[in-house]
Amino acid sequence: MKILQVIHCFPPESMTGSEIYAYNLSKSLSKTHKVTVFYRINNTKKEEYKIIRDSYNGLDVYKINNTLRRYNSLEKIYKNRAIEEKFSQVLDEIRPDIVHIHHLLFLSTGIIDEIKKHNIPIVFTLHDYWLVCPRGQLLKSNLRLCKEPGRFSCIYCMARALNLKNLLSRLVNFSIRKNILFKSRIREIYGKVDLFISPSLFLRNKFIKLGMPSRKIIYCNNGIGLGLFEDIQKTRADKIRFGFIGTLISSKGIHVLIKAFKGIKQNNMVLKIYGTSPKNNGIFNYFNRVKNMARSNRHIRFMGTFNNKDIAGIFSNIDVLVVPSIWPENSPMVIQEAFESQTPVIASNIGGIPELVRDDVNGLLFKSGDVSDLRQKLKYVTDNPELLQKWRKNIPKVKDIEDNARELEKIYYSLLKSGQGIICQH
Repeated sequence: MKILQVIHCFPPESMTGSEIYAYNLSKSLSKTHKVTVFYRINNTKKEEYKIIRDSYNGLDVYKINNTLRRYNSLEKIYKNRAIEEKFSQVLDEIRPDIVHIHHLLFLSTGIIDEIKKHNIPIVFTLHDYWLVCPRGQLLKSNLRLCKEPGRFSCIYCMARALNLKNLLSRLVNFSIRKNILFKSRIREIYGKVDLFISPSLFLRNKFIKLGMPSRKIIYCNNGIGLGLFEDIQKTRADKIRFGFIGTLISSKGIHVLIKAFKGIKQNNMVLKIYGTSPKNNGIFNYFNRVKNMARSNRHIRFMGTFNNKDIAGIFSNIDVLVVPSIWPENSPMVIQEAFESQTPVIASNIGGIPELVRDDVNGLLFKSGDVSDLRQKLKYVTDNPELLQKWRKNIPKVKDIEDNARELEKIYYSLLKSGQGIICQH
């Protein structure tokens, strides 16, 4: 079977959750199938919309260069004819049997139309809310949850998120009538995609409430590469080592974690923050703000960026992972990685997170965004370190990416045969 995976970014250019998942899945499927990856890069030194054929760790990849310098309206974030034409040429060249989309950010939803013109089945894994929210996280620029995506406020949110030069002056080109493809265009997408996959029940139910037919979307949790954790050995320390691992952006709630941690006057704890800030960090430099917040506390350490292949080594030096997200996360891969490394988790009770973290069973849940509640949970652990061993015993088995690949393989074959998806095992 010839499989085309489509995603907004991919290693080595980007190595966050959805990109790592798409890479691991592609590598696993490539053992028995021909897998190609199509994704977007941002290189100002190369021709706009140039297709670059390359390979990465044995995978054939097609990169399309999109620096956004030709964008004159927010509408183009979702609909870009130049990218669609280039993608159609790639389809003609590789002639896949099935296309699996992971994300279309800075590509084009018109890619879906091109695939259907070629009569190819489409599987679409929803890693976030981008189809109905241009920022992808149902989180407003003031860090409050958005309950009505598709309203005029989307324009302001995108202006803040993108921080493009002269973007505010370009808003005149974006009419309310074309409000980010919502309503009629989204319904078209729901109709043309053969099967949507949601890695969490929360996200599945959210999309159904937002108009997606329930028969079009199944729940199937993601797998991770378990091989990285085969030889992990937990180190010992005289302090409880709390850790944050992820991109340092406001929606991840690092500011909540730092405020909570600073309010505890104990010396038997340390906070290690692994990750870096993206190049486009909005109008305010969030990374510098959180570093300044932590400056006066010698127990908070910024460990810098990392390569995911070194993730087991990071977890070997962490006793508790903290996931303080303030947006309704789907199914954070870092929690599965924590569980595979036998690391309990303290996390926000938001989105799909409570489907993974069970309060006082394999970790603790706290009210999202509540500094006082998180501080209480952190202190509870430092006062009762014996809880960690209890929680480790209740950590669930983590799905291997190899098993996940076999599930998706069955879904692909099912769609090719009858146009009907199957529910995967979880």
